[in-house]
Amino acid sequence: MANNCKINLRHKDFYPIRGAGYEGFFRGYFYYENQYVTHENFVSIFDVEALSSMEFARWNGEYALIFTTELNTTLVTDMKRSIPLFYSKEPSGDWLVQDFITPHAGMKMQKEAEEEFLVTGFVFREKTLFEDWYQVPAVSKVLLTEEAKQSYYYTYVLEKEEETIDVFAEELEHVFHSLFDDLATRLKDRQIVIPLSGGYDSRLIALMLVERGLKDSITAFTYGRPGNGESTVSKQIADRLGLKWKYFAYDKAMWEDMYKSEDWKDYVVYSSNGVSVAHLQDFPSTKLLVQEENLKDAVFLPGHSLDYLAGGHLPYESIVDKDFEVSEIQQFIMNKHFRLWELSGRKSYATTDIGKGLIKDIEVYSNYTNERATSIIDEWNWRERQSKFIINSVRVYEYFGQGWSVPLWDDRLIHFFSKLPVDLKYKKYLYDYTLHKMYPDFYPMPQKPGPENSLRNKYGIVYPLLRKIYRKKNLYRKYFDEPMEWFGIYPTYKQYVRSLSFKRDGQKYEHPYNINSFIVKDMIQMMKELTK
Repeated sequence: MANNCKINLRHKDFYPIRGAGYEGFFRGYFYYENQYVTHENFVSIFDVEALSSMEFARWNGEYALIFTTELNTTLVTDMKRSIPLFYSKEPSGDWLVQDFITPHAGMKMQKEAEEEFLVTGFVFREKTLFEDWYQVPAVSKVLLTEEAKQSYYYTYVLEKEEETIDVFAEELEHVFHSLFDDLATRLKDRQIVIPLSGGYDSRLIALMLVERGLKDSITAFTYGRPGNGESTVSKQIADRLGLKWKYFAYDKAMWEDMYKSEDWKDYVVYSSNGVSVAHLQDFPSTKLLVQEENLKDAVFLPGHSLDYLAGGHLPYESIVDKDFEVSEIQQFIMNKHFRLWELSGRKSYATTDIGKGLIKDIEVYSNYTNERATSIIDEWNWRERQSKFIINSVRVYEYFGQGWSVPLWDDRLIHFFSKLPVDLKYKKYLYDYTLHKMYPDFYPMPQKPGPENSLRNKYGIVYPLLRKIYRKKNLYRKYFDEPMEWFGIYPTYKQYVRSLSFKRDGQKYEHPYNINSFIVKDMIQMMKELTK
């Protein structure tokens, strides 16, 4: 085997594998040609020739793979980057592969990566916050020889199919039953924990697992300010399904104590790996739940991210039947994702380095019809925000010693929604329609959405001004109105107001979008202190 690659893995579930012509490590599971594959049977199914020519899009699961041959080392992530991998080239010329990055003295930070992180909460493509360290993005493989060669093994920008809404709904229902049958088998004899917000996605997970006889294995939980709307709905759903339910009250004093704690600082390093903003909202409740229920390797099942896959993040302007300019697609993406901080005196990040990099991502494709434009928007969201921010939130469960699975990111759902026409995806219309057909007592019949759902379309040329006024007013109310109470990381309102803008490298940043705006700023400062 090649001896120019060192492998250093943190997680206990990375298992060594040694097959015909290769050796390496594997964590997780996947389904392939009607076989359920784990580290236990991996080498009996795949030899080096099969791995070297494998179409990894055919592996449906949650996994990460490292395998080394006589010539090179290959790193593979699943479709959603649920298990991250990182690599760096040492001064000796050897590659170092890890499932973590720990910042330490002497490491250098990348300016462009800092800007990406500050504005979005994640670092784009294969970069990390640190020079000489790289990540394996979602749906990717990286070949390590003299150089590193990264490639995507699947694209979301595909031709759409034409069927009636009822035909698509029947197919989607079949997909749900298939994937939850598989999930129920994997969960046999395990403790199951559902973060039950009361929204459509987590509700679906609970319904499907109760149908499969797993009710007594499930604990549902939620959190927030006492009496908040989400926790009220969560309790109602849990009671209707007969589920054990836990509620954790959040208040400003709790957040102040947590944010100053060594636990939080340690978790930030553990979960971020120089790529992702640390997931805040589940941290206190997961810690308390594990302690109170004495959980041992329970499986947490968050409802990520079917609202996105189903079309919930597409703006109305992107579905209009027309040919789009690259700059329009760039703006759609920036409007949704480049908003943790605004640059004072600028309307957008379009002409900055990170905005220009986005243009390059879009120009990989051509022929920007509404179907292709919306697929490009969704693909960028998937490869970047969903995988690095939303899916990466499962690190909070790992940090407290628990397992996880993300059933609503199953590859069967990715393949299904990749072929769905945009008029059925917009505002999750087909998804909500299917849920109503499956569970009419739990989901209302949706109305077909249209231009009335676009505030920009509704208010026309005055929309930017109205949006600016609303955001400024909301900015000063958030400290009191936020149902999660997490702005309590600032002990007083005066301290909160002082934090609403700051200067960095001579540029003023203002109008923070949400709690993550403050966390990314603090995390960058933390990383700089750790790498002095």
